[in-house]
Amino acid sequence: MSSYYILTFESIHKVMKAEQLLKSAGIKHDIIPTPKEYSSDCGMSIRLLKGNTDLERVNETLTSHNISFKIFEK
Repeated sequence: MSSYYILTFESIHKVMKAEQLLKSAGIKHDIIPTPKEYSSDCGMSIRLLKGNTDLERVNETLTSHNISFKIFEK
């Protein structure tokens, strides 16, 4: 089974903006329901495959547009 990073956000608007930014940056991701074990104000999250993801690039892409998020490993 593959390992993932789960990015949680404070609102669906932040998820949608993050999705747009990641897509524009060519970073592969999926939108998923927020897993129950992770606390979030929003019911949707972004999943990134661990082996294919440069977290520094993800962080730079999102924080440069004032998108705050939390990262969890699954």
